[in-house]
Amino acid sequence: MERNNINRLNVLFEKAMSNQANLLERKELNRLYQAFIDDGRDKPKATAIRHEHIKVAIG
Repeated sequence: MERNNINRLNVLFEKAMSNQANLLERKELNRLYQAFIDDGRDKPKATAIRHEHIKVAIG
């Protein structure tokens, strides 16, 4: 994540903690926080979900 984005994240976090962030700033904070969390992670790959049927005998 770029240094400018980290600095902006810190500023918005401090603002939010002091209840001074407006709606747009809170949305930006959420977006930057998610980008911070996702930074360096592999993108999830689309995988096929395979459902297997299990047969159970009740006697």
